[in-house]
Amino acid sequence: MKKTFLIGALLLMSVALFVCHAAAAGFDIDEYDAIAKKTVAAVISGNVNADQMIADMEKLMEMGVAGCKYYLAAEGTPANEVKAMEVTVANADKMVSLDLESIEPMWHDGGVLTENGVDVDAIPHFSPGWSYFDSVVHPATAIICLQDYKASGDDELLDQLQDELTEVREHLKHLH
Repeated sequence: MKKTFLIGALLLMSVALFVCHAAAAGFDIDEYDAIAKKTVAAVISGNVNADQMIADMEKLMEMGVAGCKYYLAAEGTPANEVKAMEVTVANADKMVSLDLESIEPMWHDGGVLTENGVDVDAIPHFSPGWSYFDSVVHPATAIICLQDYKASGDDELLDQLQDELTEVREHLKHLH
């Protein structure tokens, strides 16, 4: 009985430390989610301030990079996912200079990861590795949408922005 309790307590402490350490490493899941949710709500209400939203997406990208750095250094992270995190961190700033047609195959479909020796098919879609990866890629894509929206006023770009943030919010559920 005592042994089972001790193992359970140690497991619970490990999970708590993981969550706390991820937040300490700059990836506060609740804050990330709140920013994404606020942005979607602003689009739905028609209160679009593209410049503020871009700044918010840049913050999400910074938080996502911090999460990737944490995960790549975490004990037990598979080597393939470590490589994915390294490639993502090294290239995060370059993502926002792409256009929507390029970011899809290069990042959403894992093209850059594959070119750098990552087996993307071996990373489950809702694994921590892919979820941290998406915490960078989706706000980068949202920035591109917002930049294009500022230039064109095309509301379909705001629909895509909502889709990007809705998907990344789903990934957050797998990091708790």
